[in-house]
Amino acid sequence: MQFYRFNPEEALPLENGTRATYIPIRHDGRMVAMQIQLDRRGDTGKREFNLDLMLSVVEGEGFVRSGGSVAEIRAGDVCILPDGLLHNIWTTDSMMRVVITLMGSGEMP
Repeated sequence: MQFYRFNPEEALPLENGTRATYIPIRHDGRMVAMQIQLDRRGDTGKREFNLDLMLSVVEGEGFVRSGGSVAEIRAGDVCILPDGLLHNIWTTDSMMRVVITLMGSGEMP
């Protein structure tokens, strides 16, 4: 069994993000998911992957944009982000923790 707990002291800054940190989740030597924490007014920055992603909100609330669609998200929500579309996740007045998981084979950059 592999176990991952978000520890802010071990979190890495998310490249091109603002007030965003992450913990990589690896399996068989490849990154297959990441735990992301967005602080108040945090933003992942715009990103695009060549695989579908599943976004699970663990704590807090914020927003997600995929292509031209924007949705408010909160703890307990799950969202599928289709491959090939720019997306970003952000918060306004609260902190949010999410887990992003690859759907299919491949690796997160």
